Amino acid sequence: MLVISGMLEFKPEDRDFVLAGLVDITERSRKDPGCIDYWWAEEVDVPNRFRFFEVWESREVFESHRDMPHEHDFMDRYVSRITGADAHIYEVTDRQPATG
Repeated sequence: MLVISGMLEFKPEDRDFVLAGLVDITERSRKDPGCIDYWWAEEVDVPNRFRFFEVWESREVFESHRDMPHEHDFMDRYVSRITGADAHIYEVTDRQPATG
């Protein structure tokens, strides 16, 4: 299993445009084969910083996702607007329900 998490920051004037793009890429990515979890959230203490979290069945399905037309479209439309970014990939060997 592959987990990708990180953040992207955008200019305040790009917020509405970015939000629309995040809704679209989320809906499409969740339908990609091998997607286990995929979401974006705006940080409550840093406006226009959006955190993402993705879980894929394998590196191969993640690479396939990266080759999807909607992923290329997202990168083409939004990468030039990014003012800050950070991301990490984690290889996970097990997944269990959290119990309290």
